[in-house]
Amino acid sequence: MGGTHALSYTALTKSMRNYYTEYQRRSLAIVLLITALVLNLTLSVGIGARPGIAPALPQTRRVVIISLDGLDVRYLQKRDEYGLKIPTLRRLMQDGAMGRVVGVYPSVTYPSHTSIVTGATPERHGIYGNDVFETPDKTQTGNWYWYARDIRADTLWETAARGGLKTALISWPVSAGAGDYNFPEIWKPSGTQEETGQVIKATARPSGFVEELERRDPQLYRNLNKDEGDDMRTRFAEYIITDKKPDVVLVHLLDLDHFEHEYGPFTPEAFAILEKVDAYVARIIAATERAGTFEETAIFIVSDHGFLPVSKRIHPGVILARKELLTVREEKNAQGRSRTIVTDWRAAPYISGGSCAIILRDPKDLDAYNKALAAFKDFTNGEGRGTLRIIERGEARQLKTNPNAALILEASDGYYFNASFVGDAITPARLRGQHGFLPSRYYTSFIASGAGIGKRGDLGTIRLIDEGPTIARLLGLKLRQAEGRALSLK
Repeated sequence: MGGTHALSYTALTKSMRNYYTEYQRRSLAIVLLITALVLNLTLSVGIGARPGIAPALPQTRRVVIISLDGLDVRYLQKRDEYGLKIPTLRRLMQDGAMGRVVGVYPSVTYPSHTSIVTGATPERHGIYGNDVFETPDKTQTGNWYWYARDIRADTLWETAARGGLKTALISWPVSAGAGDYNFPEIWKPSGTQEETGQVIKATARPSGFVEELERRDPQLYRNLNKDEGDDMRTRFAEYIITDKKPDVVLVHLLDLDHFEHEYGPFTPEAFAILEKVDAYVARIIAATERAGTFEETAIFIVSDHGFLPVSKRIHPGVILARKELLTVREEKNAQGRSRTIVTDWRAAPYISGGSCAIILRDPKDLDAYNKALAAFKDFTNGEGRGTLRIIERGEARQLKTNPNAALILEASDGYYFNASFVGDAITPARLRGQHGFLPSRYYTSFIASGAGIGKRGDLGTIRLIDEGPTIARLLGLKLRQAEGRALSLK
């Protein structure tokens, strides 16, 4: 018998003892009858639950969405086989629901995170890659899609604002300039750490927000280094949740992704950092307890893509230059370092890890299209047999990806794309893990637990674009341009 049943039954028994003392001359049969009637009434009005009927779930009034970048679902499915010490994620799965998730294309961080918060595909929301495509004959800024203003679909933070809810975003991709509180994911390309810090402070919301936490937390940057930053991001999340008490919190933790790139997926290094990230998730949840909002908060663990091991790089710029679709020259700077300059182009690569869109300067240039197609066909059955496959425009349209792509290249197992324009077309890889591939080649992860969510267990296969509509509906909101559907988590 559960705690609620036990308490109500104890109180009822004491009441009945008093009743029997006062009216001891009444028959025991009448007393037992009244006991049964009162107990039945007590259960029916909710002091306990009738057998076979689940108690009502607490209403979802707040959500905390934590993205664990690169959390391939195999980490969760094979957690025992890998011997993973991830008690927080295990508990969330046990108490709620989990699913394996089909991502979007290209399956890289910025398009995927935008699909999570819009319920829309890249074709609709307009974020086609991590970095902004820049024509190769111009000076490359190195800018990424940092700003929320670039999104062409309704977002969770916008619909939350319409509903009168406060939002906080901690290092969430493509969200700079949005929300009530925002520690943005943005940096100074080729700049120093100090220069990046100034860009972050200038973009944060409200003004002075980063400085406010620096004063409050002398340990804020204690564990920040070139390989890890999730402790800092977690500290921002803890502070916002406990001191500001927003209704919608989105947190992006990305150390796992970094270690998978450097060491490969499903390696001892990847396992170790995931176990550390699990502790960060526990800290964020504990912050809701300190804030007094835990009982009304739904916790979502989401991710953007899976991971594949790699050992070689393909350089589509080199292949295009061979067909004279790019004109390149090398020059040396004052320090004697060589750099490659593209002086003219008819077709250019737009690289997203395991995939690469080929962009034509003139979309109607059929000759350039045919030359590019022929050049890459050599790497399907010629010089580099089996290193890539070609996705032509008709198939690409079905993937609801970049509409500006004349064709898309998909790297084969063990390969990914790189941005060189001179040298060999295929070279050894620097990285050991990569993503960006067709979402059918791996799955990412989804966990839901907490207020408003039942013990649903395994949801099976869901879509990345279903996550935003699901979260919005729990809050009584709706995403206007969503292509996904809201899942039932009761």
